[in-house]
Amino acid sequence: MFMVQENTLQKERLEKIYKKVKALYGVVPPQMKFLGDIEAEYLEEFLKMAARILRHPNIQPDIFAFIRLHIAFKEGYAYCKNFNTTLLLSKGYKQEVLNSVVDDIENIPFEQQEKTLVKFALKAIYESRNCQAEDFKKLEEIGWSQKDIFDAIEHAGSIFRNGRLLTAYSTKV
Repeated sequence: MFMVQENTLQKERLEKIYKKVKALYGVVPPQMKFLGDIEAEYLEEFLKMAARILRHPNIQPDIFAFIRLHIAFKEGYAYCKNFNTTLLLSKGYKQEVLNSVVDDIENIPFEQQEKTLVKFALKAIYESRNCQAEDFKKLEEIGWSQKDIFDAIEHAGSIFRNGRLLTAYSTKV
């Protein structure tokens, strides 16, 4: 549970949003309820980001899910670990594949072009001072646009950031 009070001031607005979330995910995950309890607009922004990655023209949505899975396990983000594990299992990936990606992102079940992008997105959030112009040039040479690179880094950074926020607000049992 999270250390926030229910957002009763925006109850009607949130009920409409939660109805959309339930249609998409089957339930309202705790991390989404948390955002709504803080401010309905935060949840709406999160859902816009989710819709954007689902419709990304060049990066498959599962790649983003594997980025989230890897970071969630590396950082110990319980809600994100559960959510992304369930999501990827529901898409037909085997638990062994998920475990191998958690251990080493190199094991992501995609082609080398995608692996290179994912590894760089993780480097960008964990070792941002070590990112070089050559890294970007290499990604562009293998077919990634400036926007693709940014979107992968931004998504990795958002899971890192959101996980920290959720951890700060998590009640300790």
